Amino acid sequence: AVKAPREGVDLFIFLLVAVITGQLTAYARQQARAARYRVEEQNVLYGLSSAFNQLHNREGVYETLQTVLRQSLPITHCDVLSIHDTAPPRTEQTAVYSLISLNNHVFGTLRTTFHTPPSESQQRFLMACVVQAAMVLQRIELAESVQRGQAIEEADKLKTTLLHAVSHDLRTPITIIKTAASNLRILHLQLSPQEKQEMTAVIEQEADNLDKLVGNLLDMSRLQAGALALHEDWIAFSEIAGDVAALAWQKQQKTRIRLEFPDDMPLVRCDHGLMLQALNNIVDNVLRYEPPDCQVLIRGSFDEQEARLTIVNHGPTIAPEEKERLMEPFYRGEQGHVGLGLPISRGIVEAHQGRLWVEDTPGGGATFIITLPRTAVKEI
Repeated sequence: AVKAPREGVDLFIFLLVAVITGQLTAYARQQARAARYRVEEQNVLYGLSSAFNQLHNREGVYETLQTVLRQSLPITHCDVLSIHDTAPPRTEQTAVYSLISLNNHVFGTLRTTFHTPPSESQQRFLMACVVQAAMVLQRIELAESVQRGQAIEEADKLKTTLLHAVSHDLRTPITIIKTAASNLRILHLQLSPQEKQEMTAVIEQEADNLDKLVGNLLDMSRLQAGALALHEDWIAFSEIAGDVAALAWQKQQKTRIRLEFPDDMPLVRCDHGLMLQALNNIVDNVLRYEPPDCQVLIRGSFDEQEARLTIVNHGPTIAPEEKERLMEPFYRGEQGHVGLGLPISRGIVEAHQGRLWVEDTPGGGATFIITLPRTAVKEI
């Protein structure tokens, strides 16, 4: 009960102070909630940015964006419309359309539906996520553009090199074949049987060289384009080396290759035909420089990490600056012709997740080493 005017004044002052205190407390709580909400937004945006940095395709960006929005906002539906979509708007709930664009470049439209109209802070958060998505999409588009430019540059380089190869290495056997055939046609009455046999042998040999060069060019084109298909199976390295030794004997009619393989050599999972081609290309190169009184050694070995095939040549030692260039496509060696055998071999080995390199042979020569990872071998 208020018994005196002074008590009424005191009561009014208490009430005024209580109202002011309540307003200040409510404002402080509101600011605290807003601060917590902003912190949560920043954490979500940071996580979204980290997730976007690991993506390299548009589908992943759209899927990540939709997942984050469904977890962070009270929405019932979220989808991305392309610039060609003509989907009708969702009228049963509040639909918000956000343009995914950056620097006047439109990537699509984000459609989100809410139970109730979104607040201003929710709209700001939604737009921040959309802007991040647009930045990532632009980065992906720029990366794809760079890759396309690099592919065009590599294709142009390959085309130029192929033209150089055609202008020299293909024309040489064609010229020899044409000259020998013309001589046989015009001078067949004046030529002896031995001379005719020699010319036909030259034509056959140059035709084989031409066929081999064209095949190498096609193989290198497939390797450069990444179109090499592997038909893998469990194969013994010793079997592949034996086939290569047999081919070498058929060509030279004498034993030029010696094989050394341990009894417990594991099987290797590879494409038999391609690996045979890779090893045969290497052996053809090393036999060209192997002394007549020596034999090329093909040795098999393995350890806990990889299986190894070593091809040992006893000819001249390769200069250090030449070792890596031998593996480059279309590198012209001392003889002036395009070397494709070794680059094709390296491409085949690398397609099997393996490695090919060259080292010096103790006492002189070059040793080529092929390895395949241990995961690609099987114990016998």
